[in-house]
Amino acid sequence: MVDPALLNATATTRWTNLGWWEADVRDYATAARSLATRVGEAAQLRAGDVVVDVACGYGDSLAHWVTAFGVARVVGVEPDPAVSAAVRARIAAWGLADRITVVTATAETFDLAAHVPDATAIVCVDAAYHFRSRGAWLARIVESSPSGTRIGFSDLAVRDTAVPPQVTMRPRTDIAPAPRALRWGAARAGIPTANLWALDDIPDAMTAAGYAAVTVMECGGLILDGFRAHARRERGRWWHQPARGGWRALATAWLLGRVRPMLTVVCVSAQVR
Repeated sequence: MVDPALLNATATTRWTNLGWWEADVRDYATAARSLATRVGEAAQLRAGDVVVDVACGYGDSLAHWVTAFGVARVVGVEPDPAVSAAVRARIAAWGLADRITVVTATAETFDLAAHVPDATAIVCVDAAYHFRSRGAWLARIVESSPSGTRIGFSDLAVRDTAVPPQVTMRPRTDIAPAPRALRWGAARAGIPTANLWALDDIPDAMTAAGYAAVTVMECGGLILDGFRAHARRERGRWWHQPARGGWRALATAWLLGRVRPMLTVVCVSAQVR
C-alpha cells in the first residue's frame, strides 16, 4: 500500500486516486479532487441526492460530495476495517457524522437494498478495475436499485485492438485473453484479467447489463499521462521512502508506461434502466 501522506502534500487530505491533471496542475491533492469532481459530474450529483461511494478509501471523496455538490447524505463502502475506522474518525472531526456513514464491505458483498434503499446515485473513483468482478458489481446495482438510479465511475479500459470483441459483464473465460504484456502488468497491479474490458465495447456491455443513457468519455491523457509526469517530478522523494510506499508508487507509474499504448481511462455515466 502507498501511504496517503506520501501522495498528499498536507496532512489535511488523504486522496489516493491517479488524479485529473490539467496542464497547469502540479499539486497532487488538486488533481485527485478534480478526478472526483469529474466522477460526480458523470453521476449528475445534485442537492438532495443520497449517494453511495464504493471503495471510498480514506474518505476525502465522501466530504467532497457534500461540500462540492450539496448532496443530502453519503454512505461510503470500504473493505478494509482499519481504513473504515480511520474514515469514521475523520468524519467526526469534520462535523459531518449526521450526513456521512461508512460500511465495511466489498463492492460485491455490500447490500445496497438493505443499507441504502433510498440511494439516488452511486459513484466510484478510480477503483472499479480492482474489484474481484466489476461485472458482478454492476449487475448487483441493477438488481438492487430502482429505475433511474444514476451511476458515475472512472475506470481503466483497453484500446480497441488490444482485447478481442464480445466483452460481456460476465468473467472473461469464454473469449481470448488480453495480450500477454497487458495481463502481466494487470497481475502485478492487482487487476483481474476479467476487468480488462475494451473501450469500444463499454456502451454495449453496460446496456446489456441493464443500464440506459450510457456515455463514455476517454480521458487517459489527463489521468495516466498526468500521473506519470507527476511521478517523474516526485521520483527523488518517493525513491527515498520505500517504507511509505514510494517504490510502489514509482512501480505503478512504470507499469503504466509499459502498457500505456494498450490502456486508457474512461469516465462512465449511466442510469439503471
